[in-house]
Amino acid sequence: MSLRHGKHPSLKFQLALVAPILLLCVAGARADIIDITIINATFEATCVGGTGTCTEVVNGSLLFDTVALTRSDSFQLTGTLNASLVPGSPPSCISPGCLAGNGFYDSGVLPSQDPIQFGPVLNYPPLSSLLTSTPVSLVGLQPGNPTVLFVPALCGGDQPLCNTPGAFPGGPDADYALVSGTYTAVDQGPSPVPEPSSVILLVTGVAMLGFLTAAKQLRSKI
Repeated sequence: MSLRHGKHPSLKFQLALVAPILLLCVAGARADIIDITIINATFEATCVGGTGTCTEVVNGSLLFDTVALTRSDSFQLTGTLNASLVPGSPPSCISPGCLAGNGFYDSGVLPSQDPIQFGPVLNYPPLSSLLTSTPVSLVGLQPGNPTVLFVPALCGGDQPLCNTPGAFPGGPDADYALVSGTYTAVDQGPSPVPEPSSVILLVTGVAMLGFLTAAKQLRSKI
């Protein structure tokens, strides 16, 4: 019996059927980007020598891809200290007050020196609980795990005013109190780049089209 009896959908029809499904799958797999901005996180401490109050301020933002789990950061410390802060655990930090976990540290730290570190509480709660376009105070946000600034005795070796009386905050890291500052966390919507699973879906779809084409050619020969 010939398999030519009956009508079979054309390849154009098959492509028209599969292509929209692929496009929907790829579009649905795009990631959300969360923009977390820290605004004037201000720390104060009595200066070395007990004269005056020294002030340090952190500003910057963090872009987080919730599907690819990638991030892009840009934080800056200004005041009596000045440093660009990069994410991760520093290569060396043995002081008792060194921060654990994935905070931010002075990118200009000299080899074998303990670096200045910044630990925002925003690294810890679920992102869904952080979303707010209205600035929210960092002070007291999570009392058991506060936003902190750690400055070691030698300040990473790259701060010219390190331990200068009247110009540099002194005492243990507990003396660097967060006195003000806010954050916002905004969902910027889908990432312009599909996640890896989208590529898999696309390859699978191309394979399906190849199979349909081969099946059509086989039917024409029977």
